[in-house]
Amino acid sequence: MVFMKFKSIANILGILAFIMSISEVAAMFMGVELPEIIITIIIILLFVASMSEFVETRKLRKLAYPIITIYFFMVMPFIGEFIHNKTLDIGFAVLSVFITMIFVYRDLMLTSKEKG
Repeated sequence: MVFMKFKSIANILGILAFIMSISEVAAMFMGVELPEIIITIIIILLFVASMSEFVETRKLRKLAYPIITIYFFMVMPFIGEFIHNKTLDIGFAVLSVFITMIFVYRDLMLTSKEKG
């Protein structure tokens, strides 16, 4: 008898959010405007996936992913309303992405060392 291995809820939600994000990017390139509910669903999926990964691993650094999600989708647009210089606003966004990529890279390296 063959038993199927079920993926964790974090992996399933992450894959679902990735597929929805790819379809949203494709719609943007085609000039189709999607309803706001799709963006809201993606944000909720990302938040729930990162929280469930924290619950599964019990690693405190995994708790940073929901905070990063909240920062990019809620705090950055709020801060962008107060920055009236377009160059400064773009520079702030690029700096935020750069810092986040450094954190994600470091977390991936630590995770791969723990598994291997």
